[in-house]
Amino acid sequence: MSHDTSNAALQTMIDRAGRITADEAEALDVTWKADEGILLPEPSASLAIQGGADGRMVTNADLVAAWQHALDAAGRAGRVEEIEAAQEAGRAVRHSDARLRDRAGAEEAVRSAVLATGVRDLVSDDEYATLTAAWRKVLGEA
Repeated sequence: MSHDTSNAALQTMIDRAGRITADEAEALDVTWKADEGILLPEPSASLAIQGGADGRMVTNADLVAAWQHALDAAGRAGRVEEIEAAQEAGRAVRHSDARLRDRAGAEEAVRSAVLATGVRDLVSDDEYATLTAAWRKVLGEA
């Protein structure tokens, strides 16, 4: 994919993110959170001493590794536009009709898919599939 083609594809995804409906955002949120395998730590005396739990823990090691690899690869390759496109896609979700419902997972799913698409040449097929799974399930091909 040439740089111009890549930028056009990313812009198309950003535009789509800005048009997601509240129902699509909810579906993305649910799908992303299910893929994350979120674990909320059980309250314990140990956690209380440490200041309490700091929220959720993502237990999907493949998802965390794929995200980190894509981000690191983009940084090493100087792919600032792709990183910025992922950020812009997340902001687009915030300004869409999705603002009416919980959208944290939707924002993460959209950022993940846009970054993976932008650095498709830098990540493995498995990482790409992992990072775009929620988008593909809810919105179709990334």
